[in-house]
Amino acid sequence: MRPSPTSLPPILLRSVNLFAKPRLAPLHKPLQVANMHAAQVQAWSEGPKLVTVPDPPAPAEGEYRLKLVATGLHRVVGLRASGAHYSARSLPHTLGIDGVGLDESTGKQYFFTNWAATFGSFAEYINIAKVQCVELPASADGPAIAAFNNPAMSSWLALSKRTSGLPKDFTALIIGVTSASGALAVQIARAFGAARIIGAARNVEAARQVEGGVDEVIAMKGADTDFSKVECDVVLDYVYGDVTAALFRTLPTPRPVQFVQIGALSNTMEIPFDAAWLRGKNFTLRGSGPGAFSVQDGKDEAVPLLNKMVQMRLPAPTQVKLADFDKVWKDQAALGKGRIVFVP
Repeated sequence: MRPSPTSLPPILLRSVNLFAKPRLAPLHKPLQVANMHAAQVQAWSEGPKLVTVPDPPAPAEGEYRLKLVATGLHRVVGLRASGAHYSARSLPHTLGIDGVGLDESTGKQYFFTNWAATFGSFAEYINIAKVQCVELPASADGPAIAAFNNPAMSSWLALSKRTSGLPKDFTALIIGVTSASGALAVQIARAFGAARIIGAARNVEAARQVEGGVDEVIAMKGADTDFSKVECDVVLDYVYGDVTAALFRTLPTPRPVQFVQIGALSNTMEIPFDAAWLRGKNFTLRGSGPGAFSVQDGKDEAVPLLNKMVQMRLPAPTQVKLADFDKVWKDQAALGKGRIVFVP
């Protein structure tokens, strides 16, 4: 059961299409800003670096000129920066797919997203189509929204588009509950009506501290993980690999279980799959990601998710000045500590 629209306050001022590609006509009076910095890949072998780039052109009739407030360093941003992601294979490539920006002419904040290969959000100013923006309330925490919208969308779409007919007060099992996406899935599953949440993690103590609260913790021990005493209605899997094989082998299914594969934090893309697991267990297997859900699905859920996020207690992201991009990008230890957003 997804949240009732009436349970979400109408705090966003606009609901717009984040994904449409409109025809845009130029304005006659260009805005002037100083030459700006951006994080850009100019050769795949060199990786990204901070560069000086020309001013953005004057925004067209259907565009906003936004000053960067914050943009998130999501896992997919790193993949695109390496040339390993199908959505960005051309050079030069400016990093970033989303963020929060300020319209200096009105003082309004917008969340924006754009996956086009020619777009990048790691820049001091961007031009972006108005239909790819959602206006945020003045009270919204821009850096937190920029950091966590992408990981929050994973469980939101999994529950809204990749499950069906979950019972009232359902029980959710979240594998990888201490990851950024898994931790947010706790609050989101509650919003969709979960009465009980079980978290699986290697760090049991950290799992018990996740915001929103888990009712039970399963210690993840790879292939030796034991789910034999767990009963649930839906599984959100952010890990895959040996622990998922253990799930199919040991989880009892006295009632139907909907399994949704979302991520592969184990870096394992294949597992052995015994045919007896399908015949002897009451599983429904689905995945959640681009292709499993449509662009229209993402558009439909963008505003409801943002409405929920401004009510959620979000962790404080690590804020890094865009000017320090080169130093931080080379510091792998720093990149592994929490969610990072780049700010002006």
